[in-house]
This record gives sequence, C-alpha cells and structure tokens, in this order.
Amino acid sequence: MQNHANAQQRPQNFVNPAFSAIFKSITKYMPAITFYGIIGTYLITAALNVYFIPLPVYISVAAALAIQFGRFAIVFMDFLNPTGHRSVFPGLIATLATVVSLTELAFSIQDMGWTGPKFWSVMLFGSMMILFGYFLEINFIAKGAIAFGMNYEKGAEGTGGEPEPAQDQTAELKSELKLLNEKIERMRQLELSFNTNGHAKGN
Repeated sequence: MQNHANAQQRPQNFVNPAFSAIFKSITKYMPAITFYGIIGTYLITAALNVYFIPLPVYISVAAALAIQFGRFAIVFMDFLNPTGHRSVFPGLIATLATVVSLTELAFSIQDMGWTGPKFWSVMLFGSMMILFGYFLEINFIAKGAIAFGMNYEKGAEGTGGEPEPAQDQTAELKSELKLLNEKIERMRQLELSFNTNGHAKGN
C-alpha cells in the first residue's frame, strides 16, 4: 500500500489528457491481460505438444495439460501463502520447462519428416510463442514478488537473490549499538577527566 501511494504521488508529465488516459487504462488492465496471456501461452504450448508429439490424442491432450498445469502451480506457488520469503525454484523450473518444451518441439518436428526451411520456419514460430510465454511469466511473478515485499530465502544470495530484511535490520542494529557504545565511552572519558580535574583543584 505504501509503494502504491508513493507511485501515485510521483510527478507525472502528461500534457495530453488523452495520452494520460490511455496509460492509466494500461496500468488498470495490464495485470489481467498479462495473466491471461500467460495462461494462453500455456495452452498454446500444450497444443503444440499435442499436435506434434507421436502419441494417441487422448493421451497427449491429458499429458500436455497436466504438464502445463504443473508448471503453472509451481511457478505461482510462492503466492499460495505469501510470507515474505521467495524461493529460487519456481524460476528455475520455469526455465527448465521452457528448455524441455523447445527440445521436444524440435524432435517432434523432425519426427514428422520436415527439414530445411519448413523445419526452421515452424521451429522458430513455435519457439517464439513458447519463449514469449516464458518471459511473460518470469516478469509477472517478479513484479508480484516485489509488490508483496518477498525476498529470496536464506542461502539464495549466491544465485542472485536479495538479502532478507531481517539481515538488513540486524546490520543496522549493530551499527546503532556501535555508535551508542562509542558515545558511552566518550561520556566515561569526559566524566573521568572531570573527576581528575576536580581532585586536582581540591588538592
């Protein structure tokens, strides 16, 4: 809520009201469009698998839908119960699933006997749809994680994760304690100096 309020308070340089209205509508509808676009790319990937894979239709349809649903569930699993922690596994699994889908598409097209320009035209066309779906889901979950204030779990820093808020707070607390100890030490030195000077005057 604080981030949303800050975003609303940022200065905007729209001169044309119509231009402003278009971008406000984009901001309003883009989340839903992107989410359903991701679902659409899942279905397209499943359709490509069903069409090209050399299995009976009733098996390939069920298997393709199950694979894409599993991918969806794992990728969005962090949002099942957002606790502030984010796992690296959904992104890794989405990447692995994309690589497998592209490899499977290539072998399936070869199995149909398509070679040369026909192979590459179909391969590139299918790859673009699969890859755009992958980039959509990765960016979508990243934006959602930022909105929820979710950081990578401890131990994920080596894979590009962000440090946990608790670690930042601990570092700040240590810094404040250090400054406090330095102030106390200076006060003790001043007190000692005052007492020493007082005794000297008394003598």
